This record gives sequence, C-alpha cells and structure tokens, in this order.
Amino acid sequence: MILGAGGFLGRHLIGSGKSPVPVKAVARSVPPDRDLTKADVVWFAANLLSPTSLEDILEPGDVVINVAFLYGAGQSENGRLVDNVTAACLRASVARLVHCSTAVVVGATKVARVTEETSCEPLTKYERIKWDLERRVLSAQISGLDVAIVRPTAIVGPGGHNLRKLAHSLLNGNRTANYLRACLFHKRPMHLVAVSTVVAALLHIAFMPRPAGGNIYIVSSDDDPSNNFKTVETILMNSLGLTPRRVPVIPVPKPAFAVLLRLLGRSETAPDRNYDAAKLRATNCQPVDSVERAVREFGRSITDEIFAVRNGNRKLRSL
Repeated sequence: MILGAGGFLGRHLIGSGKSPVPVKAVARSVPPDRDLTKADVVWFAANLLSPTSLEDILEPGDVVINVAFLYGAGQSENGRLVDNVTAACLRASVARLVHCSTAVVVGATKVARVTEETSCEPLTKYERIKWDLERRVLSAQISGLDVAIVRPTAIVGPGGHNLRKLAHSLLNGNRTANYLRACLFHKRPMHLVAVSTVVAALLHIAFMPRPAGGNIYIVSSDDDPSNNFKTVETILMNSLGLTPRRVPVIPVPKPAFAVLLRLLGRSETAPDRNYDAAKLRATNCQPVDSVERAVREFGRSITDEIFAVRNGNRKLRSL
C-alpha cells in the first residue's frame, strides 16, 4: 500500500512498476490521469486525517509505504495524519510501515559528515515537523509495529519541485542575477538524488527479509562527482537548450558564503556537508541512477511542459 500515491514520489513509486506484489494506491482523491492499464494497481480515495479512513483498505500482512505529507498544514495536522496511519497499521496487523522523511531533519548540526547517528537539531518549521513525525512513527515501533524511516536528500525528477526554481531563473530570469548566483554557489554540494534511486530504496527496505526494527536509512548521492551547483547548472542549461555562459565565474570564498547562509537563517551553513548513505548500501541497495542523468531528465521534462503550454495556447487562439 502506498499512502500519498497521488503526489510526486507516490506517482513515481507506482510508475516504476518495480513492486514485487500488487499495489493499493491511496490518495486524498483518485487522480483523473491515473494509468488505467496497470492491472496490478488498485486506487482508493481516503482522507488520512480521518481515524477510520483506512479501515476497509488495510489488511493483515500489508506492507505500507507512507509518502503522504500536508505541505500547506502545520505540525498538528501532519501529526494527526501520521498518528492515524500508525494506529490503523497496528489495528490491521500490517507486516511493515516504511515512512519517508527527509535528510534535512538534522537541521543546524555542525557535523560535516551526516549519518543516521547524527543528532538532529531541526531549525526551520519544515525540519521541526518532519522530525516530530519521525518520532511519532518510531513510537509505534515500541507498540509492536515494524517500522523503518527513510531520509532522502533533495529528490530530483520529472514532476518534482527541486531545481524548478533554478530552471525558471535560467529560462526567464535576469542574466546578471544568474551569474551572481553561480559565483555564490559555485561548487557547493547540491545534495540531489534521483527519484528512481529513492523509489528503489523505499521498495528495497519495504521488502527486506529481516525486520526493519525502527532503523533509519539516508538515501543520497553526495559521492556523485556531478552533485555540485556548477556541474548541475551546466547540465540543466544544456538540457534546456540554453547556450553556455561566456563570462568566467568568480567563486565567492567559502567562509563568506557560510556567513551569508547564517544571515539568511539557513540550517545548513557548512559548505561541505555530506550525507552518508553507507548504511543503506550495506544492505545491498545501490543507486540506480546518476545525478547527471536525473538532472537531464528533469530538464527535458521542463522543455516538454513549455512545448505543451505553447501548443495549448496556439490551439486556444485558433479556436
């Protein structure tokens, strides 16, 4: 069962076709553009803020992957959603619950190499909510529910929000502002990870033969040499059909960049933070896609969107 199946990550989980068992896709409302050709996917509409929303859907032995999150809501509503999910899973005696969180729950930690053991110091509202949800899920482990937490870094892929603002700036923004951003960020780690890699990790953990046991797993591609701003921007510009920048970029010194991040109230001020996915790799789960390929695919999806909008506008004018 996939909770939050109508969202970005949920759709990729279903679209991958990699689940070894039939899928129950649960969303607030069933998407009208769902793929009806997938015979092994059954859709259900459910409001997870209702305590009884999953009563007639969950069955004993189900494996549940939760990627649902209310972005427009606060800690109270998101907490209620997760509490409802864990309570329903316990009542139905499901086999396992895999909860998707985020690597940035570590917040303002000063540790350069972040692992699952790094103490969390959530600073922003988003970080605090995600950290609270993790603790709620882990408390269900104490009650007898087999759970695992997955912490991906910034997920990139078609339909996602990461890199969308950068793509818009490169296509329509001020060239001077784009140049100054390139000087500021230069080779700063981007912490991107392909959506296909996150999907593979979620399914791998969901169907591991041994108990999940409340374990936490970071999903990252920080060891990918392309995972820095300069390279990612170059790949994205190329996939968007933009000409390379002619003026050489003059990088801002790292200490000055760190000071700027602190002034902006950012959690991550260390310019060389690295999210370590060694624990996940030790379970024989390897990245399935490179950052370069993921960024290129994302860039092509943006050009496809632009083409579709322009064609739609021409059709409207012709009518």
